[in-house]
Amino acid sequence: MQTVHEQQHDGEGRADPGSPAAPRPAPEPVVTGVDTALSPHQHRIRRARAALRARRERLRADARKNRVYRAVVGAVGTFVVLLGLLLVPLPGPGWLIVFLGLAVLGTEFATAQRLKRFGERQVHRWAQWIAARSLALRAGLGAGTATAVAGLVWGYLAWQGLPAWTPEVVTAQLQWVPGL
Repeated sequence: MQTVHEQQHDGEGRADPGSPAAPRPAPEPVVTGVDTALSPHQHRIRRARAALRARRERLRADARKNRVYRAVVGAVGTFVVLLGLLLVPLPGPGWLIVFLGLAVLGTEFATAQRLKRFGERQVHRWAQWIAARSLALRAGLGAGTATAVAGLVWGYLAWQGLPAWTPEVVTAQLQWVPGL
């Protein structure tokens, strides 16, 4: 068997076309236009992105508008992150909302972008760790989380009482819970 450096020659110094080490002719480039394979939907998305980039560059060119824009993005992103953090202990999309807020902040602030990537890596590692555990341990972690959430809800309701807008059906069912 020949190595990559050894070539079979046809006697005139040219590599044998049948040998694996023979140089292959470069494929001819197919010129079809840049966007011909895109669907109309993809064309609209590209145009919208280009328009948004151009608008952002116009804002960036004006220092005052740039500061205002960054302040608004910072305020909206921070609000979304804080809202997500409030929702994390409850069942639902708390972490998803946190990462959405970090994505909003990451459009203007590199630190938020790095924090989002770090958080995504940690969530991925946690998911892999959980998946590698036994069913009993996963069930125990789920039960512990459910107990912690129920305790937080009970503590809040014991402290604040049931809201006035709570339907009577729910109020009647919660009367048996101690402390409410």
